[in-house]
Amino acid sequence: MIDELDRIEDDTDQMQIDLRQGLRAIENDYNPIDVMFLYKILEWVGAIADQAQRVCARLELMIARS
Repeated sequence: MIDELDRIEDDTDQMQIDLRQGLRAIENDYNPIDVMFLYKILEWVGAIADQAQRVCARLELMIARS
C-alpha cells in the first residue's frame, strides 16, 4: 500500500508539471484571474498528494513499531 501511494504521489507530481506546462501554453486565452486560480488549484492538489505521502509514511512507522 505504501509503495503504491509513493508511486501515485510521484505520478501526481509529474501530472502537475504537465498541467502547468499546458496551462502556460494557453493562459493568454483566458482571464488572468481565472488562470491564477487554476495555478492555485494545481498547487493545492500537489499539496494534498504530499500530505497523503507524509501520512502514509507515519502510518508505516506506527505499524513497524507495533
